[in-house]
This record gives sequence, C-alpha cells and structure tokens, in this order.
Amino acid sequence: MPNQVRPSSSTGCPGTTPNPSGFDGTQCVNSGPMTNGQSYTVVFPTPGNYKLVDLGHASQNGVVHVLDTSLPLPHDQAYYDRFAARTRRDLFLQGQVDSVVGYLDSLRTGGHEVTAGVGGITATAGGQQNVSVMRFMQPRVDIRAGDTVEWSNVDPSTPHTITFGIEPLNLKTPSGNVSTDADGGLHATISSTDDNVNSGYIVASANDRTGVEQSALGVTHFRVTFTQPGIYPYICALHDELGMTGMVVVH
Repeated sequence: MPNQVRPSSSTGCPGTTPNPSGFDGTQCVNSGPMTNGQSYTVVFPTPGNYKLVDLGHASQNGVVHVLDTSLPLPHDQAYYDRFAARTRRDLFLQGQVDSVVGYLDSLRTGGHEVTAGVGGITATAGGQQNVSVMRFMQPRVDIRAGDTVEWSNVDPSTPHTITFGIEPLNLKTPSGNVSTDADGGLHATISSTDDNVNSGYIVASANDRTGVEQSALGVTHFRVTFTQPGIYPYICALHDELGMTGMVVVH
C-alpha cells in the first residue's frame, strides 16, 4: 500500500514521488503501492516531527522525529531495538487473540457464513497500528445447489475481496454481475466454475472526524448464490499471497 510522509496541513499527494525522495515538510512524499521485499527511502534534510501514514489502512500511522545532527538522540540504539521488539511482540499477541476470537465466531455463525478476515486497531507510542489476520476463518464451505454463502469482513479498517476466477484489473470495484441487496450487502449468482466474480473491496467505512465530511457507508457483506454443483475456489485478491484463500464445495 502507499506510504506517505506529509506536513500536517497537507490533504494528500498528487501521485508517486521518486525513490529516494527528499522531504523538508513543505510537500508530501509518496511511495506508491509497495509489495513484499520492496523498499522506499526518504531523506530528511530539515529537523522536525513528521507524520507518516499508510494510505491503504486508515488507522495505520506513525511519526518520524528528525533531530539536528548536533543533538544526541534521547536513547541509544539498543533501547530502540528493544522498544521495536516489544511493540512487535505485543502486536502479534493481539493478532493471535483476534484470530482465536474470529475462528470461534465463525464456528457459531453456521455453515453458510464465512468471516473474511478479523482484526483490530491498537495504539502504540508511535501511533495507531492495524492488527489483521489475513485468513478466511472458515476456508471450506460445503453447501447444496441453490444455497447462498455470505462473507463478512469484521476487520475495522483492512479491506478484503472475495474473488472467483480471473482477477480483474480494478479490484476495488465490484464486477458487473454483482448487485446490491436491500440491506446494502452485495450479491452475485454463480452458475459455473468458469464464472468470474469479484466483490470489490468489502470494508467498514472510515472513522468520521469533526470538521471533515461524513464518510460514506462501507460494504462489509458479500453473498453468492451457487446454482450448480462443483468446486469453486476463491481468493482475497489483495492478500492471497499471504494465504487468504478459500473454497466452496457445492453438492
């Protein structure tokens, strides 16, 4: 996801900036989307405190503190290493708790409902962070022809997709064969293992803030009715490389 360093008065970046980029607090710097193994370098020529945000995860942010070269750091490197290790441990522990809670919840919902990712927002001294379990908590569902399966994203800020068949270029937008139910949930019908269906992003709406226009309602439920027997594999097109895959077996 894009990572952005910006001054507090900035409302956004016009686009991706070069790697490496310099940042002096007057114009934002944006890495653009990054995949596993990629890096992005920002050089800070001016002392100051600069906010860092992940544009793909609304509640994931931090602060970069830049001191003048003549000033000593408040702590030595060993302290920062210990602090980072402790924060990482706490985040993972929270994630394990959420995973168990989400799994038990999926068992209670019944055979036709799938929890599509669980997570939470946790606070650290550096800012808010997302703790997300990138899994379909009930990865295999067995149903009868004519039944409907419903996926629900209970993560507060991380989007997921339910994608059958070929991944579209625009993952964020539902495919043309997806309609909206009366309760706001999305719905598609699959009649063949060759059908291509994409839910678009299912995610809760962003948090509202004073002085900012109210955010639109989020879509957190996606339903598919299966009319024919078969094996229907699907993925979260955003996180399948992390193991977020599933299967619907229609008898």
